[in-house]
Amino acid sequence: MNLDRLHAVLDRLTRTMSLAGFAGLGVVAMLTTYEGAARYVGWPRIIGFSDILGLLLAVIIATSFPAGLLVQNNVTIRFLGKALPRSGYRLIEVFAGLVTLVFFALVIWQFWEFVLDSQRRGASTRTIELPLAPAWAVATALLAVALPVQVVVILRWWRALRGRGPEPRH
Repeated sequence: MNLDRLHAVLDRLTRTMSLAGFAGLGVVAMLTTYEGAARYVGWPRIIGFSDILGLLLAVIIATSFPAGLLVQNNVTIRFLGKALPRSGYRLIEVFAGLVTLVFFALVIWQFWEFVLDSQRRGASTRTIELPLAPAWAVATALLAVALPVQVVVILRWWRALRGRGPEPRH
């Protein structure tokens, strides 16, 4: 599969993930609104709301990182690169991409360690004792999509550095 086609596939995947995360935020907003109204009006409350919310938010947040990386919306400081010749700027982008890849690899590795430890210990939420490992495994798997995404970003900048393609938009 060529790099442009892989980029297009990852773009569709990450947009779908982000859309699902946005829908999840809508669900969280509705549940939070209900919970707040229930406290005020005296309606039945959602048992274990904070437990459910914590696990949902872990998954929801993980859906956004791969898309952000693919479109390069991550926080960067580009003033140094802009002062350099185009090849210097492109080289800095490749280096920054590698640093980002290593960072995400380390974060994902630590998340998997957390998932495995939670599974071994049978860790659960405090109130309703939902197991932690399944939700964190989903969050980690979603976050792991960031690795191939970041590799594609690096390869596209590398291709631009070697004069074999346009600079990726960001």
